[in-house]
This record gives sequence, C-alpha cells and structure tokens, in this order.
Amino acid sequence: GGGDGAISTEGTATIPDEVFNLVKSIVGAGVLSLPAGIAAFGNAPSALIPATLLTTAIGAISAYTFMLIARVCKMTGATSYADAWDKTRGTKTAWIIALSSALDCFAG
Repeated sequence: GGGDGAISTEGTATIPDEVFNLVKSIVGAGVLSLPAGIAAFGNAPSALIPATLLTTAIGAISAYTFMLIARVCKMTGATSYADAWDKTRGTKTAWIIALSSALDCFAG
C-alpha cells in the first residue's frame, strides 16, 4: 500500500554525475581501442608519434563539439542534447537523436 500510483518524471542525477558518466563512457571506449590501433602498426616505434597526434586531435575536436553543444543549450535554455535539438531543429527530426544515441550504445 499507500501511494497514488503516480510516476515521478524527475531524475535524481546531478549535472556532475551526468558529466562523469559521459566522460567515463567516452574515455573508456577510447582507452580500450587505442592499444589495438597502435598494435596494428606492428613493432614500429615511429607509430607512437602519429598515434599521439591523432589522439590529441580527436580529443580537441571532441572538446570543441561539446563546447558548441553547451553553448547551444545555454542560448536556448535547453537542459539536454535532445532538448537543444528540439528547440533548434524541431521535434519532427527528434528520431535522429534517439537513433544516434541507440546506435552509439552498440557501435561505440
């Protein structure tokens, strides 16, 4: 018993919790795949320099795109990526974000 059967739509995660989970997922996938990428070059010690440059470039691109998403969220008052998409592109194409997020879970 008890309770009126209402389901709460409010989440309990804080922004730092969400940021930590996002960073953990992104870094985890990258860290686990990096050795395999370097190993593909074989025993060439010269592979370390391009691998380092590529990792740095990809990190910089990711940081820039996350900053752009944050800027859009701030300008539109959105509280999530999906909300920012809805406010800038419309709800008709919201399925793109849902599909992208679902595929990201499987494709990495």
